[in-house]
Amino acid sequence: MSPFHKRRGFGPPAGGDGCGPFGWGPPPFMRGRRNRLFDSGALRLLVLGLIAEAPRHGYDIIRGLKERFQGAYAPSPGSIYPILALLEEAGLVTGTEEGGKRLYAITAPGLDYLSDHAADLARLNARLDEAARAMDTGDLGEVVTAFRQALFSRLRPGGLSPEQRDGLADILARARKDIENL
Repeated sequence: MSPFHKRRGFGPPAGGDGCGPFGWGPPPFMRGRRNRLFDSGALRLLVLGLIAEAPRHGYDIIRGLKERFQGAYAPSPGSIYPILALLEEAGLVTGTEEGGKRLYAITAPGLDYLSDHAADLARLNARLDEAARAMDTGDLGEVVTAFRQALFSRLRPGGLSPEQRDGLADILARARKDIENL
């Protein structure tokens, strides 16, 4: 087993060779719960697939996923940058500094990995397309995201007086009823 797998805790339980840079077991898309859109390896595979399309910065990946989900979902930098570090450490991508940002490009081993897992990536992309069609809400995803940001910025400690809190509760109750009555 490679030092990478040992260091990351990947690998078959009884020793031997790991199967690829993400460790022993089923392909990344098939790990974990079946109802989750992104299990532990699926997001890594999707990120690798996006980098294979064109070299990207971390925020380009986040923005690309956000656009695919019409603003209703965007992975956090805290989930994307560790994936990029893992992919780089595994030798599947290279990162170079460009204008104060790190630009990631796929390597030959990364292309080989994608080739070996093309069916998994195709299934993942089909699920993404299906989820995006199910969320065909136009710009509502962006509106909901902006609403949540505004709401949670006000809910921080000290953000509202007792009168404002009561007013906000009334606004939210009316909005909920209006939505239910659409």
